[in-house]
Amino acid sequence: MDNSSSSSDLAMETFKLGNNFFPNMVYGCSKNNIGEYYDTIAGIAGFGPGPHSLISQLSDMVGGKFAYCLVHYTKIYTRSKISFGASAVVSGRSTPLVSEYITLEGISVENMEFPVMVGHEKTYTRIPCRSQAILDTGALLSYLPTDLYQQLENALISVIKLVPIKYGIFKHCYKLYPNFPTLILHFSRGAELVLTKRNTIINDNGLWCLVIKPTINDETIIGSLLQMDYMIGYDRKNGSVSFRAVNCSNHTQI
Repeated sequence: MDNSSSSSDLAMETFKLGNNFFPNMVYGCSKNNIGEYYDTIAGIAGFGPGPHSLISQLSDMVGGKFAYCLVHYTKIYTRSKISFGASAVVSGRSTPLVSEYITLEGISVENMEFPVMVGHEKTYTRIPCRSQAILDTGALLSYLPTDLYQQLENALISVIKLVPIKYGIFKHCYKLYPNFPTLILHFSRGAELVLTKRNTIINDNGLWCLVIKPTINDETIIGSLLQMDYMIGYDRKNGSVSFRAVNCSNHTQI
């Protein structure tokens, strides 16, 4: 989706995770990386359903369970974390996982035009949809089907009251740091990602840009920036994904 790729040779080796050894693990030794990669990146961990992904190879030994927590991109001296098996159970609402897909059922945009509170809750405008979604830790940005993206952009313009500009790879940027609304991604069975501007906009050469772009495909791609500071747990045997907001730098719940 972001035109990035990594290729070269496959090999087999014994992996050591904690005190456990896993023989005959297939892994790649990449020599040709194209796209959003940096010199500090050692490689990509495969979380997909393919037979050679890291998770597929470990599945029987960890009960099909794994969880990861991506630190905010500004925390350059802090590592993201991954857990397997019993330690990877994430408390929180789950959404069904079919192959590699979950179902996006709506996006809510915080109503910032009027500071109206209903009880102690902020008011939101919800954009209904139904889109297959992939959680892609290898993609920096996120992508929505074109029609859904346009509805989101219209809602953002309505509440921010500024006309965005295009810059480089970004479709929606501002010259000044905007009063950006909270977004909520709603998945089937009530699971949610509540996203503040720490997740949804990024500074690029002095401009503040939305990290979501449109795509002509019907799929939704949820990239790593939208996943930051969430513990995301997979249970592949039971077919579910769970989300819990945390500070991934120290694993304390927000």
